[in-house]
Amino acid sequence: MATHVDEFEKLEADHGTVDHGYESWKRAKIELGLRQARDRSSMIPVEQVR
Repeated sequence: MATHVDEFEKLEADHGTVDHGYESWKRAKIELGLRQARDRSSMIPVEQVR
């Protein structure tokens, strides 16, 4: 019978601990994206995206 392996254990060498610097960077990036999504006037029109 196969044992269950957590996804983070597959990816992280130190068995699941995630770097706090990465977590704060990720949160800041998401918050920036949410702020930008509120102001749609600054977005590039889809016709100009290639």
